[in-house]
Amino acid sequence: NKEYVCRGHDYERLEAFQQRMLSEFPQAVAMQHPNHPDDAILQYLQIYAVTPIPDYVDVLQMDRVPDRVKSFYRVNNVRKFRYDRPFHKGPKDKENEFKSLWIERTTLTLTHSLPGISRWFEVERRELVEVSPLENAIQVVENKNQELRALISQYQHKQVHGNINLLSMCLNGVIDAAVNGGIARYQE
Repeated sequence: NKEYVCRGHDYERLEAFQQRMLSEFPQAVAMQHPNHPDDAILQYLQIYAVTPIPDYVDVLQMDRVPDRVKSFYRVNNVRKFRYDRPFHKGPKDKENEFKSLWIERTTLTLTHSLPGISRWFEVERRELVEVSPLENAIQVVENKNQELRALISQYQHKQVHGNINLLSMCLNGVIDAAVNGGIARYQE
């Protein structure tokens, strides 16, 4: 009954990591859902991707810090990680599912920062928070704005040469969102 966060190999897909863990623990049963296992005396493996929560947020917000340095601090020297599980609270609106779409956000705090002497560390504390549809909408819009700012910055600093297709597609997806209805769904 222990929980760990393990850093996979570079560019390792989640499925490959799961297969590697199952071969290392051949008696284990892979659980495909984030619920707690039943009381049967078995080995269970719950494997899902987590997102690092950087400790050095001030470094990430400074304009003068190079993007490569920011990229390093986003995934290194990190003790907190999170994962989200969407769920519907109340009746599901068929016209606009975002009205009842809540997020169960789990934040995991480790005993030590990753990466460290080991590629995995035990979870010391687990916090569970429910994010309302409005809070979720605000976070989604803020994240998209941040993504657009990063793309614009790359083009301003000539890190991406000539071809602006990526920026064009991203802007088009925000302005004329064909999938899920975009911002208009959140306004409803």
